[in-house]
Amino acid sequence: MSKFPFRTSLFCAISAAALSQGLAHAEEDEALKMDQVVVSASRAAVPVNQLGDAISVLDAETIELQQLTTLDDALERTPGVSITRSGGVGQNTQVRMRGFTSKHVLVLIDGVKVNNPSEGDNQFGIDHLFLDNIEKVEVLRGPQSGVYGADAVAGVINVVTKRPEGPLQVRGSAMVGENDTYEVSAGVQKGEERYGFSGTVSYFDTAGISLASRPPGNTERDGYENFTAQLRGEYRPTADTELSGWLRYTDAMNEIDEGSLPADNPLGLPGYIFQDSEGEVQSEQLFGALKGEWTTLGGKLTHTAQLSYVDLQGLYKTPTAEQDSEGETLEATYYATWRPNGAVTLTGGAEYRDEKAVFEQPVGYAYALINDSISNSAVFAEANLEMAEGFFLSAAARYDDNEKFGGEFTHRLTAAYNLPDTVSIPGVETKLRISYGEGAEAPGLRQMLGSSATFQGNPNLKPESSWMADAGIDQRLKSGKASWSLTLFTGEADDGIFSIYDPVTFVSTPQNIDSPVEMKGVEVDAVYSPLAWLDLSGAYTYLEAEEKAARTQLFGRPKHEASAAVTVRPIEDLSLTVDTYWRDEFFSDYPSTYVMPGYSLFNLSAVWNINDTVILSARLQNAGDKFYEEKLGDATYGRTGQVRLTVRY
Repeated sequence: MSKFPFRTSLFCAISAAALSQGLAHAEEDEALKMDQVVVSASRAAVPVNQLGDAISVLDAETIELQQLTTLDDALERTPGVSITRSGGVGQNTQVRMRGFTSKHVLVLIDGVKVNNPSEGDNQFGIDHLFLDNIEKVEVLRGPQSGVYGADAVAGVINVVTKRPEGPLQVRGSAMVGENDTYEVSAGVQKGEERYGFSGTVSYFDTAGISLASRPPGNTERDGYENFTAQLRGEYRPTADTELSGWLRYTDAMNEIDEGSLPADNPLGLPGYIFQDSEGEVQSEQLFGALKGEWTTLGGKLTHTAQLSYVDLQGLYKTPTAEQDSEGETLEATYYATWRPNGAVTLTGGAEYRDEKAVFEQPVGYAYALINDSISNSAVFAEANLEMAEGFFLSAAARYDDNEKFGGEFTHRLTAAYNLPDTVSIPGVETKLRISYGEGAEAPGLRQMLGSSATFQGNPNLKPESSWMADAGIDQRLKSGKASWSLTLFTGEADDGIFSIYDPVTFVSTPQNIDSPVEMKGVEVDAVYSPLAWLDLSGAYTYLEAEEKAARTQLFGRPKHEASAAVTVRPIEDLSLTVDTYWRDEFFSDYPSTYVMPGYSLFNLSAVWNINDTVILSARLQNAGDKFYEEKLGDATYGRTGQVRLTVRY
């Protein structure tokens, strides 16, 4: 029987309890506002109460309480987002937002676009991004091409690292866990009025689990290791000027299973799922940015200029095949933000982006070579206006001139209305919001040029287009003890690019399909802290994503997903958390007609602040030791534990 009614009832009960708590605090003088600042919804940082977008923020405190390790761990707890992993830590991970694919989700690290032009779907490898130095993760859902251009058709994931603040601090951390897993990290930071600097370094290594799970005898472990270092510097020569720069480098290696199961295997499973074999993928990621901000006209006009560079290299190697790839992106951006008064913010600017992709396969089915680039120039403008007290409108428009596909105009409109106390429920802040956006996504270089004898390119592809609208309500108790949100969305994608497989020639070719893809759904997010020692949170997504002609749910996208967490503090310095995740049945990525059973998992974590210097934490993943798969034949972790010691001076 589906767990959906139970989960819905649980959420309704929490919401009702939160509402009653709000009424109980109606007479309190404290008037907390939805004043959290979000940096991804606009070129300028905007308070949440002014946003008409659907947005979720996962902060450093939640990451620590639940002992989350990688970015995909964090995204799994976000409404509107579906994660599909191919095996353990470090293996390929797909991110789908509101039914769109990884290609349509823009990933930013501190404002730098990091999607990879050498990948077939332009995705960024989030599987290599660890959370040890992350301040927060912002997930902005809905078309954002009007602000950020291509790759932001479905939304934006903005990873914000910690800025140097306060006196000199040195931090060290060591973790050990099952599967011969360990991690060591160290960091230093200092921030003053005129300058700030920070540096972090970490190394993660695990013997891992077999990527292949289904065929009998898969016991060979596929390990993973990751070295990451980051440097950041800030300098403020005057009160009106700030110069900053950062550099991040990751060197990772994950072992893989590349061989296929024999067609006559005794379990009767498809012959194209993996079995134990030799292979590895080596990845190098280099990101860097230089940024300058200076303010004129008495603080009313701010100029921002940024130059960023991204280099993503990969080597796929097995006994019978080798593939080398490199995606290189250079981007220069300038924009000005004018705030003539407290009710008007106007932004305008220009952007130049050059993407280069190299892909070669000197060993394997057939030699393939791609060495090409695409440049894109854009101008954009945005207006954020307070039309009346508590009523905000925003409009963003952008024109992109793509070297290969010509011009494209996209836009986004939002509205947010914060109900006055005379209308809202006593003790509760209420915001109503709506948004509408249009997106455009040009084909990737590998989609146009191909990459092997079995994946032929299509130079006649045309850009995809889409639109999406959503409406929602955000509420928060003035006491700060609870908040919850509800979002309804609908949209359509046209000229979608799908890889069409020919069973006669065994060749896949990307094609624009005639039938549009329709998406609609519901997103729910809630947080409740009824007592000083108790925190509750939950998220739920209902999604319909169907190709109109076929009328079947697209693969890798469950209709129902939910997560929840309960944190208790039996003593002031000890936090114990139980977090759960559940998804309904869904179609596997391959074959896309195979129905994967739904599953539910729960994890346990503990954080003990021994004193101001030492923190001891632990996590038990998949505490129920549930067997499940996110893709047919790809392994997942059973019950797995780890312990971490962190020291700060």
